[in-house]
Amino acid sequence: MKTIKYILASLTISAFMFASCTKEETKTVEIPVSSTNGQALIKGTVKYLDLAISTTAVAAPYATIKVSSDLATKQFTQFWQADSAGNFSVKGLAVGDYYIAAEYRDKNNYLYTTQGFTVNVKNSVNPVTLDFTCK
Repeated sequence: MKTIKYILASLTISAFMFASCTKEETKTVEIPVSSTNGQALIKGTVKYLDLAISTTAVAAPYATIKVSSDLATKQFTQFWQADSAGNFSVKGLAVGDYYIAAEYRDKNNYLYTTQGFTVNVKNSVNPVTLDFTCK
């Protein structure tokens, strides 16, 4: 009986470890910058997918948006917070390349992460929308 409990516990832990792993992939997005103020506006939503509860992603309140200007190390230097509905707005990025990702920690302290986006900020006037789904 103890062996069965041990095996079930091990399988449960393995399932959570497997579910928390994410393959890092990047998507390149060109983000226009206003020629009048030289700063980009990136807006969007963060959702999270808890497969133990549902197969539908739901809003990730107060998720963290992380921005790195170093594409080689992807070391984050700027952090932004989504609102209670998972909506965010990142302002003030100068022309250049950035790596942007999101993460969400639920009430049980479980961490959900996203693949990142490689973003090239250019000189234009239109804002860009990025939507993240943390897994």
